[in-house]
Amino acid sequence: MDSSYRLNPNLTKTAAVAEWLQQRIDWQIYLPNQRVPSVRKLAKLLNISSFTVAQAYEQLVATNVLIAKPSSGYYVNATLRLSHQHAKNERINKYPVIDTRWLLQVLNNTPHHLSPGSGTLPNDWVRNDKMEWAIRQVTQQADDFIYNYGNIQGYLPLRQQFARHLNTLGLKVRADYIVTTAGVSQSVTMVGQLLTQAGDTVLVDSPGWYWLSSCLQQQGLNVIAVDRDHQGPSIEQLQKLFAAYRPKLYLTNSVFHNPTSYHLHPARAHQVLNLIHKYDAYIFEDDLYASLVPNGQALRYASLDQFERVFYATGFSKLMASGWRVGMLVCPDKFIDDVIRIKILSNSNTPEFGERVVHRLWTHGEYRRQIKKVQQNLYLAHQRLREALPKIGLEYPEHTQAGIFIWVDTKQDTGQLALDAYNEG
Repeated sequence: MDSSYRLNPNLTKTAAVAEWLQQRIDWQIYLPNQRVPSVRKLAKLLNISSFTVAQAYEQLVATNVLIAKPSSGYYVNATLRLSHQHAKNERINKYPVIDTRWLLQVLNNTPHHLSPGSGTLPNDWVRNDKMEWAIRQVTQQADDFIYNYGNIQGYLPLRQQFARHLNTLGLKVRADYIVTTAGVSQSVTMVGQLLTQAGDTVLVDSPGWYWLSSCLQQQGLNVIAVDRDHQGPSIEQLQKLFAAYRPKLYLTNSVFHNPTSYHLHPARAHQVLNLIHKYDAYIFEDDLYASLVPNGQALRYASLDQFERVFYATGFSKLMASGWRVGMLVCPDKFIDDVIRIKILSNSNTPEFGERVVHRLWTHGEYRRQIKKVQQNLYLAHQRLREALPKIGLEYPEHTQAGIFIWVDTKQDTGQLALDAYNEG
């Protein structure tokens, strides 16, 4: 039997079924208001009697985990903790914090070809022929830096190179206002600590990066999603949320939005920035996929705002090697000292070895060649999808750009679809 359908042998069968389903609700395989498998179907999957499953379901109904709907089936209970719109210290737990143990299992143990939503590219797309050469070059200089803490803001030549790169994109910044991080993930947590405290509201996009919401909830923040389309966030909805909750921070992608691969429209960008200034809030702009844009020409909040109310983050892990957790965070100048303090108190420093390797590859042209290879592979992959999706009755979204993701309406429950696909290998 597939390990996904093994019951706990240390419990009675009824209790084991209840535990099995409770785990999958905790892991968000089955979401609030979602129908769980019928008694007959689950009995067949678990190779047990329908009577045992029915007993387990009744126990879960009695404990308010499930609700029974006559002639329809069993559904996950969607009871919410309600709060008044202006109650600052109460959180709306519409979605529970994602079980990160399950996430680690998915990301580490599932083969790449079976996990298209993991956010990583095939190894042969990102494999760099010069990687070993760059590592050897840096290793030869190891005695000069390996035994010291180095610059707390990060390897200076890399920050200077990054500042020059941003200037070519129309983003004017000096290396003094750039901090290296352990990927965009660390940038998110540092800016969250800087601007918010438990009970504050922050805004994210819907659909959006699943890790982001869980990370922010883990910090005790009230996370509310704003609908995102091919032009950007819904301005009408955004206005209502700002008026009702006074959020401190809006976290988003402008370029190759995750997971829709849409870009930001100029008119929408100006409307968002007007709201940000009006309500004294800030934007965290995740530009992790910036280098995938041909010639780098795409609109960003930071290019309009010039880092007055925008924290700008990017990294190299997606396109160079996932093992090199090297990210860059650009801060408004009044916050740079506070961000450095948070970095010191969280992990003292980021490994300079990886930063030097990235700098070596970048300044010797390898990074640019690498990007061109990935851009070409993504373009061809999207062309194949344009032809393949209609053949199975699905539509390629009109405004999709050639990014890492594509957001397709399957017109069915994708949670169950993913689970069925996983069980079919």
